[in-house]
Amino acid sequence: MHVSRSWGKVSCSWAVVAVTALWAQQVSWATPLNTGDLLYPSPGGAGPAGGAVIAGGVPIPFAAPTYSGTLTSTVIAGDVSNPYGGLTFTYLLTSDLASSHVIERLTLNDFAGFLVDASYQTPAAGVVPGFIDRQVSDVVGFSFFRAPLGNGAITAGGTSALLVLQTNAPSYTSSIASVIDGTVATVPTYAPTPEPATMVLLALGFLIRRPR
Repeated sequence: MHVSRSWGKVSCSWAVVAVTALWAQQVSWATPLNTGDLLYPSPGGAGPAGGAVIAGGVPIPFAAPTYSGTLTSTVIAGDVSNPYGGLTFTYLLTSDLASSHVIERLTLNDFAGFLVDASYQTPAAGVVPGFIDRQVSDVVGFSFFRAPLGNGAITAGGTSALLVLQTNAPSYTSSIASVIDGTVATVPTYAPTPEPATMVLLALGFLIRRPR
C-alpha cells in the first residue's frame, strides 16, 4: 500500500505525540520513596512490565524460632514501567504452614544514593502491605500490620503481594533482607550495587561511630 509523504509526516507526528503522552502518563504513576518518607496506604501499580530477569527468581528459605518461609528476590532489566530507567527489584514473601507466628515486616538494605519508586503489583495475589517506608536512606521497609494500620499480617501458609522497587540503579549485588515479627530472620537477596561515593560515606560513618 502506498503512503504519501505528507501522510507519513502526519503519522510520524502522531506517533511522537503518543509516545510522549505515554511517557508522561508513566511518570505520573510514579510513587517516589525518598529518605524519611512513609507511603500510607501503600500504592499499587501494574509494573513490572516487560524486560528480562537477570538474577534471582528462586525461593530462598529463612527461619526464626516461631516462623519460617521463603523470599523470592528477582532483578529485572528493561522494565518499561520503571520511571527511572534502571533495574527493577521484586520480592515475594511466603510463610510456611508450620509457622506459629505471623510475619509483619520485611526490610531491604543497600538502597542509599538511588531513586526508588515503591509499590506492590496489582491486581494483588497476596497480602498487601499496609505501608512502605524509608526512614534511613539505605533501608526500605514493607509492613504488614493488622487493621487499622494495615491490611493484615502474613499468616501461616500465606504470601505477600509482589513487592516492587523500581530504581535508577545500573547494576545489582548480593544483599541481606530481614523478615521481622518480634524476632528477626535474615535471608540472602539482591539490591543495587553501592556507588563509590556512597561507600566512602558509609565508611566514614562507621569510623565516626566506632567506640574509642
